Amino acid sequence: MALIATAPPAAAPVHALHATSRKKPAKAKKPSTHSPRRSTATGKRQVRTSSTYVVRPGDTLTSIAASHHVGIAALMKANHIGNPNYIQAGARLVMPGQVGSAPTRSTKTTARKKPLGAPRLSTSRAANEAALAARPAPSRSQAKSLIEHTARRYGVNTKLALGIAWQESGWNQRAVSSCNAIGIMQVMPQSGTWASDLVGRRLNIMEAQDNVTAGVAILRYLTSNSSNLDEAIGAYYQGLAGIRAHGPYADTKAYVRNVKAIMARQ
Repeated sequence: MALIATAPPAAAPVHALHATSRKKPAKAKKPSTHSPRRSTATGKRQVRTSSTYVVRPGDTLTSIAASHHVGIAALMKANHIGNPNYIQAGARLVMPGQVGSAPTRSTKTTARKKPLGAPRLSTSRAANEAALAARPAPSRSQAKSLIEHTARRYGVNTKLALGIAWQESGWNQRAVSSCNAIGIMQVMPQSGTWASDLVGRRLNIMEAQDNVTAGVAILRYLTSNSSNLDEAIGAYYQGLAGIRAHGPYADTKAYVRNVKAIMARQ
């Protein structure tokens, strides 16, 4: 089911691309402050099976993956899904399953994955706004350089990335919209999860570099799967499935014009 956002508020646009779910994601676990320790655990050799799930109205790929304890990337691969923002009610999805057998003993080291200073993403807009306000943020010139470098790295038109980012946030990492879109590229938490799958590593959209990486990775996907530049720009705002199903809305057309005008000034 394609979820299309309603007309966005003037101060903070709501993107269909980002608004894949209205359910709050589970709160992130606090990182342990204990020293890394060795532990012995009983594991199981996994034999993968598969089951099916019928998509219900209101479901999203994120919520389905979470409820079945599978990764979004694995779910997309199993069902040949190209756009995680579009699933149709009534569709039957293959659920990659995991069945344990043959218990084994294994030794593992538990260690902190993130540095202590890394800000944690919250489901609360106010909490994210406060966390970002309390941390140093790149200046506009630094953000511009970061966007250009990341766009070149991922093969995305630098003017396009700069235009989208300026339209979204004015190159401001501390920007948080009313719908909890975060940072320079105004990435929603669900879109950050998708972008992590696209680049093959976990992204923390509260950090400027990862935020820009997420937005640029999404732009790379959109430009690769859109028929033209206008469609790719509009899809960052309305969603590619929404553009194809309904055409660009009036506010989407205005968004495209604004981005292209910004691009022309770069």
